[in-house]
Amino acid sequence: MKVVKEGDKVLVLCEARLENGEICYKNEKEEPLELIVGRGKLFPAVENALKNMKEGETKELTLEPEQAFGPHLDDLVLEVPKSAFRQDVNLNVGSRVEINTPSGKVFYGTITNLSDDSLTVDLNHPLAGKKIIFIVTLVSIE
Repeated sequence: MKVVKEGDKVLVLCEARLENGEICYKNEKEEPLELIVGRGKLFPAVENALKNMKEGETKELTLEPEQAFGPHLDDLVLEVPKSAFRQDVNLNVGSRVEINTPSGKVFYGTITNLSDDSLTVDLNHPLAGKKIIFIVTLVSIE
């Protein structure tokens, strides 16, 4: 029976969830994810786990933060004056905001705290610092 090797094009079903069971991502059987193993479309640990899998096989991995969305970095939590945002922007705790820099870079963050004249924005990925349970099923090897 054929097994996956680096460079193979494969179709997979994926589910990513937090330790508390909350599902972060799941694709359906009707829409498998297509990727070439080793090209970096998925986390390296997941792509590595695909190697030597057979069609129909399922693996469950627990990804540490460093293997998934990275650690939560305190340096990426910033206090920003409310005046830095347009008045039509929804500024509520939990809202995602876009921050444009003078150099043209765009960052996205989550508002974690509000005061009268400023807000705290966390620029970390929302899943940074969290373990991810990743379940991958090999549908086919192309």
